Amino acid sequence: MMKRSLLLLVFLAAPAGASVWDRALQSPDDEASKDLYDAKMLEGDTATLTATIQSSSIANNLESIRRAEAAYRAAAAARPREAEPYYRIGTLLYQMYYNCDQIYTQLPTCDPTNLAHAEAVITAWQEFESRAPLDPRVSEMLLSRALLHTKLIDGSPGDRRHLERAAADYQAALDRGDGLSSTRGDEQLLGNLAETYMMLNQLDDAIASYYRAIVAGAARVSTVYGLAVALDRDGSGDQAIRQIQGQGAEGLDAFTKECIRHTVFFVPSGESSYYFALASEAAGNYSAALSLWIRYIASGAHPEFQARAREHIEALRDKHVHPEPLPPELNPPPC
Repeated sequence: MMKRSLLLLVFLAAPAGASVWDRALQSPDDEASKDLYDAKMLEGDTATLTATIQSSSIANNLESIRRAEAAYRAAAAARPREAEPYYRIGTLLYQMYYNCDQIYTQLPTCDPTNLAHAEAVITAWQEFESRAPLDPRVSEMLLSRALLHTKLIDGSPGDRRHLERAAADYQAALDRGDGLSSTRGDEQLLGNLAETYMMLNQLDDAIASYYRAIVAGAARVSTVYGLAVALDRDGSGDQAIRQIQGQGAEGLDAFTKECIRHTVFFVPSGESSYYFALASEAAGNYSAALSLWIRYIASGAHPEFQARAREHIEALRDKHVHPEPLPPELNPPPC
């Protein structure tokens, strides 16, 4: 269960031309490459500005994005050691296609479900970081890059690589914050890191990170629910139930609303059935819990945890519980 991030597109002015003294120290080839670099960066910035203008035709926006990316890539080719073109490529594509959470920044190209550009964003930001590891903007993009890694999980052999890189980015963001970020920001990073550890089946690390997230600030219900799921999967079912019960009926309502508003998301989506099944069981709604455990198994989400779900199913059947139709708000689970 991941919390979303927001990264705004803010580009500096086009690079200023080299001074007379700089040019005197350059060879003609260097000077020519710098001139081409500056021209292509300016061309990219101009196309980026055009792309951010709401247009009557989405085709116009897409063409402006294409021209901006092509210009930045030409600048990068002209001066391969420069970091800036890669920052602008990644941030351009992220802003245009994935920064869709805020109404006032939304563009018609935004579609967080279409991951066709996610790898390009990740690669561009990696190239930027490799050339400018101390640039403060690296800190700003780490959370967004980690979330893109998580969204690229599709059941393929490459999933573990994405998860490991997401975990590394969350940890790097925490390390770079060095206590300077807000407690809410720390909770989000730690909660997402904990969820990533859980998907890597590193339950001890997940539980420790969830506890750190709760200590970091006034924990959201979704963070406490994440801890409960990790505890349950680690064989501490009674502790898990107590964590959820401590949030009360108001907690379940708040968690459901977070899902409906898509301020949290699950990878894959079937994972949410585990959370709602455990919450229903904690609330004594055993028939709904049984239906949700069965749904979790059917979803195929995280096979490594399905044996634990089957233990819940057997325990409920031993109590002669029968599955019943779920209420509309949980059919299907809203996240």
